[in-house]
Amino acid sequence: MARLVGLVLTLVLLSTFSTGLLETHASFFELAYDDGDADYGWSDYYPYAAAVRFSPPSASWRITGIRLHAACVLKGSQVFYVQIWDSGLNTVYWSAFLPSSVFKNATLDWYTIPLPNVVVKGVFYVVIVPMLTLDGSQLWISVDDDAPFSNSSFTVNVDDHTIHASLNATSRRPVDFMIRVVGEPIPTPPELKLSSIEFREDETIVFFTYPGESLGFGARLIKPDGSFVEENVTSSGEKLIVRTRGEGLLNVFAVTPGYETVGASVRLTGGFRKTYENLLADYTAFKRDAEHMDSKISYLLEENRELRTRLNQSQTLVRLQDDRITGLLADVSSLGGELDHARAEASVLRGLTILLAAGLVLTVSLLGFLEVGRRWRRGG
Repeated sequence: MARLVGLVLTLVLLSTFSTGLLETHASFFELAYDDGDADYGWSDYYPYAAAVRFSPPSASWRITGIRLHAACVLKGSQVFYVQIWDSGLNTVYWSAFLPSSVFKNATLDWYTIPLPNVVVKGVFYVVIVPMLTLDGSQLWISVDDDAPFSNSSFTVNVDDHTIHASLNATSRRPVDFMIRVVGEPIPTPPELKLSSIEFREDETIVFFTYPGESLGFGARLIKPDGSFVEENVTSSGEKLIVRTRGEGLLNVFAVTPGYETVGASVRLTGGFRKTYENLLADYTAFKRDAEHMDSKISYLLEENRELRTRLNQSQTLVRLQDDRITGLLADVSSLGGELDHARAEASVLRGLTILLAAGLVLTVSLLGFLEVGRRWRRGG
C-alpha cells in the first residue's frame, strides 16, 4: 500500500503513479491509504465513528466526494452521517444520507458519496458515522489490516469530538479504514470563523464572521442523541447570525461564488447555559446591589446638598456676624475715642473745679476776714 508523498500537477509526473495514495479522476485526485483489498467490516453505535486523517498536497483542498468501500443491509429509514473535521477536530461539514441513496443492499463494493465542494485547509479528517442499529439499516465499513499501516485511521466519538482509539501500527489492532477522498487543490478562500456567542433566557445567538461574498448559507444543530434540526441564519454585513434554543453541535456553512462550501462549528452545551444562568443570577444580584447603592448614593448626595446649603447659610451668618462684630469693633473704637475726649474734658473740668474751689475758699476767707474786721471796728 503506497503512502502520500506529494502531488505534482503535471501529467508527466502523474504517469509515474501506477498505484498508490494519489489517483486521478478526470481533473480530480483521489487520496487513499488502503491497498484496495477488504479484510473485514467495522461498525458501531452512535456516537462512535470511523475516521481517517488526510494531509492534502496543497494548502487548500476542495473535496468533491468521498469514496467508501462498504456493505450495507438496507432496512427502514435510518440515516448515516458524513462529517469533515479540521486538524483541531472541529466540524467544517456535516450531512446525513439515506443508505438506500448510496448503497446496494448487502453488496460489498466501492461507493461514491458526492460532497458540495467542501473546502479544507491543511490536515483534515473524514468521519463516517454508521449509526448501527439492530432494527434498522446496518452499514459496515471495510477495513484493510495488511501492513504497512498509514497510522491515519481512528475511531472517534462524534458527540464530544475526541479520538476514541488510534488504530496505528503500535495498537492492538492496527488497520486502515477503506475511506478515500476525491478532490483537487484550490486557492484559499475566505474563512468562516466563530466571532461571539450571546446567551439569553430563551435562546442562544451565535455570530460567525465571513469576509467573502456568499451565494448562500445555512446552519444545522446536531443534538446529543444524534438527531438534528435546521436553524435559521441571517446575515448582516460580514456576519452570519444563528439563533437557536437547543444544545449540541452547531454547524454553519457558506457557499462561495465558486460554489465551494466553507464551514465552521461550535458546541453549545448545558454547561454554557448553566454558566449563563449563574452569570445572569450574579448579574441580577449585582444589579440589585447597584440599585441599592444608587439609592444610597442619591440619599447621600441629597444629604450633601442639604449640608452644603446649611454650610452656605452658616457661612452667610458668619459673614453677617463678622460684619456685625466689625461694626461693633468700629463702634467700640469710636466710643473709645469719645471716651478719651470725655476724659480730657473731665480732666479740664476737674482742673477748673479745683481752681473754683480754691477761689471759693479764698473768697470765703476774705469775706470772713472783712466781717471780723468790721465787727472789731464797731466794738472798738
